[in-house]
Amino acid sequence: MRYLIIFIIFLLPAVLFGQFEEYIQEDPLPKHQPQTGAAFTVLESGSGIGAFYKYPLQNYFHVGATLSGYYLRDSEQFDVYWYGYPITINKQNNVYLIDLMFSLKKRLMADKIDDSLRPYVSLSAGPVYGMNFPEDDQLENQFDYAISGGLSAGVEAVFSTNYIFGIRFQYRFMKFHERLGEEQDHSMFDLRIEIGKEL
Repeated sequence: MRYLIIFIIFLLPAVLFGQFEEYIQEDPLPKHQPQTGAAFTVLESGSGIGAFYKYPLQNYFHVGATLSGYYLRDSEQFDVYWYGYPITINKQNNVYLIDLMFSLKKRLMADKIDDSLRPYVSLSAGPVYGMNFPEDDQLENQFDYAISGGLSAGVEAVFSTNYIFGIRFQYRFMKFHERLGEEQDHSMFDLRIEIGKEL
């Protein structure tokens, strides 16, 4: 009898663990799908809006393209309100940028953290077309282009039905052939918010 009790004590945990293993499910693999959506950017000297599409590659890479438009403010420009109406002071230029950036994004720690939180780094490059319409009618309008590049780091959060909210911090290299507005070199930091969906 004593041997039977010892046998049960040692055998019972193994039997129970074997039954428990039947109900354990492996963690699902992280999702890696195409993404599309809209982007809102705050620059050091302006703001912009755009749309993006990203296509998945192996090893949690995405390649993609973003088409954006930006408006830049003068460095000494500021707005005041006079009897409820906005008045802009020290405005001399109206600089607009349109760019098409191609990017390569690498998701980090895909197998180590929950799939709903996705940190990443990204490289981007592409053409940018700049226009300036000075406030002074005696000055000529300016038009120029450049090749722009960027280094960025960010994180995406995924909600319910594959909706994405992302935030990214980037430094952009952007030097035109000639002066555009206040300066020729418009390299700057930007903060970008992306709202989209996985397809």
